[in-house]
Amino acid sequence: MELIKTESTKLTKIATDLAMGESPRWHDGRLWISDWGAQEILSFDLEGNRRVELTHSFGLPCCFDWLPNGDLLVVSGPKGLVYVGERTVSSPLMLI
Repeated sequence: MELIKTESTKLTKIATDLAMGESPRWHDGRLWISDWGAQEILSFDLEGNRRVELTHSFGLPCCFDWLPNGDLLVVSGPKGLVYVGERTVSSPLMLI
């Protein structure tokens, strides 16, 4: 899987070598994606510089977003847990 940017009609690759990339989001001037195959949340600048933002064993399905204060929020479906960054912040959601 590859991600590309457009400049008018010109396409430029900015991300390659993703195991299972999905959920693209634009946040703080960077393209963020989840690579669930690699169990990573990545971000890229427009030059294609990759930064691993978080590595964790989330399990699938999973989603991510940000809290109003800017903290990264990850929800793990099969584990029923909510993570803020590297911290687990809730007991299993199945109990709620």
